[in-house]
Amino acid sequence: MIVTFSNGIKGKKVDVLRARTANGVFFPTPGSLGPDKNPMTGGKTMGAAPDGRELPQWVEFEWKVWPYPYPDMPAEPVALQAWSDGVHAMSRSLSIQTARVAVRSRVPQDVIDEVLASNRQRAPNALPDKDLWVYFIWYDTGIKFRWRLLQGCCKMLREGGDELAP
Repeated sequence: MIVTFSNGIKGKKVDVLRARTANGVFFPTPGSLGPDKNPMTGGKTMGAAPDGRELPQWVEFEWKVWPYPYPDMPAEPVALQAWSDGVHAMSRSLSIQTARVAVRSRVPQDVIDEVLASNRQRAPNALPDKDLWVYFIWYDTGIKFRWRLLQGCCKMLREGGDELAP
């Protein structure tokens, strides 16, 4: 499973603090995500199950949303103190948001089986022919989930999940 995290919230930065799965295992987090014009091609991508473990039942995320771009730091010492005080006040006032995103139930079993078969049939020290890519995309309305079955680097065989905002 290859995971892409991205942010579809215009004018906001998403700071992902923590993520965990249904069995309590920590899930990779991307850190901060600036807004992307096209969340399916932007964001941060990483492997999330290189050891071949199964898809998580769900992933629960904790995050904060910040203004973007962040206000520039002033050069003057007096202004710098006021800016710093303002940043600390803003940090305290931003609440931590949480959401649980279903994963395993939303990817068809035949897609999972196809990826597992490709992994079993791969040559030693070679990459499998097919990969499952999953996408977690932050919007004002919550986290959207998408998946894609890819062959090789670039051929999309199937996709599904939430409809994305324009």
